[in-house]
Amino acid sequence: MAIQMELHNRIEPVANYVIRRPGIPRWWDPVSRPHVAVILKNPVNGGEIRYFLSQCGEKDRNGRISLDVGDIDSLPEGTLLEVRYSATKANLYQLEMVGTVACWRWVNRSQGLQSFNTESPDWNYRVDTKIESDDYRYS
Repeated sequence: MAIQMELHNRIEPVANYVIRRPGIPRWWDPVSRPHVAVILKNPVNGGEIRYFLSQCGEKDRNGRISLDVGDIDSLPEGTLLEVRYSATKANLYQLEMVGTVACWRWVNRSQGLQSFNTESPDWNYRVDTKIESDDYRYS
């Protein structure tokens, strides 16, 4: 008797608001594999291309390995940023300027595990979508 286990990945839109900086994982963990990546649309197949802005850093005296992340505020307006916190949680943000300040609109979140082989959530349906600029709510 085989037991079928369904794994669901819920990608759901979030409240419409802008934050100054998204929460970025501070520590590397080989199980949860946190990362920060820019997402672009692949012109060849329409999928996603990830350019990772994070990498493993140095060990501290407690044995924890830092997660070093590049400067996310110098990216061009409209950039999509994936912040993965664990194997089951990731957020998608889009950079927009509020006056002269770079801020991040929280676009989507992913909760759940697609499969044990999946590196990241599939935001593909969201990469094409333009966010309406006249519906801002700041927090």
